[in-house]
Amino acid sequence: MTVPELKHLRVDDRDGVAVVDFVGSQLMYATALVEEIGDELQSLVKDQNQAKILLNFRNVQYVSSTMLGQLAHLDREVKKAKGQLRLCGLGPVLRDTFRIGHFEPLFSIYDDEAGALKSFH
Repeated sequence: MTVPELKHLRVDDRDGVAVVDFVGSQLMYATALVEEIGDELQSLVKDQNQAKILLNFRNVQYVSSTMLGQLAHLDREVKKAKGQLRLCGLGPVLRDTFRIGHFEPLFSIYDDEAGALKSFH
């Protein structure tokens, strides 16, 4: 299976964990952009067989409800693959977005990358 080129994500392997940074996606609300990012995230699980994924939101200022839906879908796919999904680097606005949208309980959210990485092992 061909691995699609990642336009919006930078992925680094850290001891078996795919650490994902969002590139040029500070504001994730345009439908086309959200769909592209969602497809790239899905490809990590389906095409690259990544079971442990850490999404670092340090470069993201805002996500739409559609993007939250994409993240919930990713979480389901990761769980189907018997994997783990963690989030970190959410600023105050993003943290509020997750809380207000009742998405906070769905995800394992950590303040920083180091703490999130430790939780995988």
